[in-house]
Amino acid sequence: MIGVIVNPEQPRKGTGELPAYAAPYLGEILRHAGIPFDLLPQNALADGSPLPRLLIFAQDLDLTSEQKAGAAEFVHAGGLLIGTAGTSGMDDLFGVQTVRLLEEGYLQPPAAPHAVTGGLSRETHVFGGSLVKAASGTALAQVDPIQPPPHADGAASDAVVAHASGRGRTLLFALDLVTSVLHIHQGKPVVPIPPRESSATPAGSILDPERDGDLVRIEDIDDLYYSGGIPLQDGRTYYNQRIILAPMADTLKDLLLRAIFHLLSTAGEPLPLLWYWPRGQTSMAHMSHDSDGNRPLVGWCLFDLLQELNVPSTWCTMPVTGYDRSFYNALIDSTSEIALHYATGNAPVREAPRWSQKDFDWQYDTLAYETGLSNIVSNKNHGIAWQGRLEFYYWCQNKGIQLEHSRGDRGFTFGTSHPWFPMEDDRPNGDYLDVLALPFLTQDFTVVCPHGFMRPLVARCHADYGVAHVLYHPSHVEDPECERSIRDTVAYARSLGMEWWTSEEINNWERSRRRVSISTTGNGSSATESAYRIQSPDKLSEATMLYLLPAGSTAPSSSTLDGETVDVSTVERYGHRFAQVSADLGGEHELRVPLVAG
Repeated sequence: MIGVIVNPEQPRKGTGELPAYAAPYLGEILRHAGIPFDLLPQNALADGSPLPRLLIFAQDLDLTSEQKAGAAEFVHAGGLLIGTAGTSGMDDLFGVQTVRLLEEGYLQPPAAPHAVTGGLSRETHVFGGSLVKAASGTALAQVDPIQPPPHADGAASDAVVAHASGRGRTLLFALDLVTSVLHIHQGKPVVPIPPRESSATPAGSILDPERDGDLVRIEDIDDLYYSGGIPLQDGRTYYNQRIILAPMADTLKDLLLRAIFHLLSTAGEPLPLLWYWPRGQTSMAHMSHDSDGNRPLVGWCLFDLLQELNVPSTWCTMPVTGYDRSFYNALIDSTSEIALHYATGNAPVREAPRWSQKDFDWQYDTLAYETGLSNIVSNKNHGIAWQGRLEFYYWCQNKGIQLEHSRGDRGFTFGTSHPWFPMEDDRPNGDYLDVLALPFLTQDFTVVCPHGFMRPLVARCHADYGVAHVLYHPSHVEDPECERSIRDTVAYARSLGMEWWTSEEINNWERSRRRVSISTTGNGSSATESAYRIQSPDKLSEATMLYLLPAGSTAPSSSTLDGETVDVSTVERYGHRFAQVSADLGGEHELRVPLVAG
């Protein structure tokens, strides 16, 4: 169905401090999207092997003349090709003229609507790639370069270009889409200012708080007020209403997914995929709490409030005195989650630096002992502390922490509402770390930011099919405004259809769904019906499978799974229509989807 051409040993073209080997991360993007694909070496273009209908170049490849000829022949014969970061030396095939390399810029929203660029509503920060001008191709969006600076004549550069060649079609993302996504996710190294041993994680964000941020208009004074306002000389208070409201990495992934769906549906080619969430859910909500002192009274107050609201949540807890075993048992019995709240230097370990694996391990072991848990699944650092770039993920991996959510604050500072696996990007092949990163949006509406931020942030997570992760400290729950904010947030998320999950539930679901494989069967697909083999090593209750509807077709009223009739509904995702089926998975299954023309 889809082949990804990648050369993991070829570094990114260009100068600067961007990740050198980000191209393999295209596989992470597709795996999270639930899209089946095969990784192919670039010599597959010329060795006579059969190729899938759609190919994606994960980078600006250095191709031989034979490989270029093979790619051109593939497209001319009816193949579909998506290029990223540049044309791989095939300007004519993509219908453009390459001008020079791009280091950094802003992708601009299109002047005219198109199925591929339909998710672009504001300028989006991008890193790496090429500056091109459309020749025989059609420009769908443009880029405003920062580095290197624009042409002296102010000529615009095209960033997304569609082209028809022979019986096939190409679509070029001249920007380095994959490097941009990975760079926004993982950011830059955090270097603490002495004598501090760490800084807050937003120090690692590579986004610009001003240009990448949005000014949220808050009319209601009750929703504007928060205790962190800045007193002005004239006696008034200044309330910062600027946050990063656009998840820019998600916007770039949206472009890629829309391009895949557009090319395949237009060509009449079906595509099955496993949706992010069960039961056809559009998005999810998640609430975490940082204990910050383990004060029993406020802990019980927050616990009782969440019991009333029927919200399971994740309690990030310091291994210090305060909470007793009865409180921990109440959390466990209520299906809430106990997580670690690593606080730099809290461990009585002085032969090692305060920010150290030894310090972290001691706190994990102590919390496990105090709670009686055999393993702790997730962590958030106190003060969202961070140092370096990826080393803390290694600490988590070494200790068995499977999900980490210290990255965040002030909106989408790391560009996403989706969980992702970090990747070493400074060496070939890009090794993945076995720790999911799940960012949070902000801390304590009404305390450190206006409650008026809540609705636009949660609504954006919903629109991008992600997780709205909000953080409330127990220490603020006695404030009536904080309690109102919690109630409003829970109610608003539920009004959008969101379910409240703990980070452990999100982790288990994400890891299990990534183990599902979908392939075509060799004995049943026809012009009127598609057949697929679905293999799921884990049990997934009410998993959601989507089937891209080719242009001109409609969804059938029912389909068959393992010979049993299952209901089919029609949904729109990423601007395209899909047939949707929900079913329990576990083991091997066969899904047959009839095609209905018209």
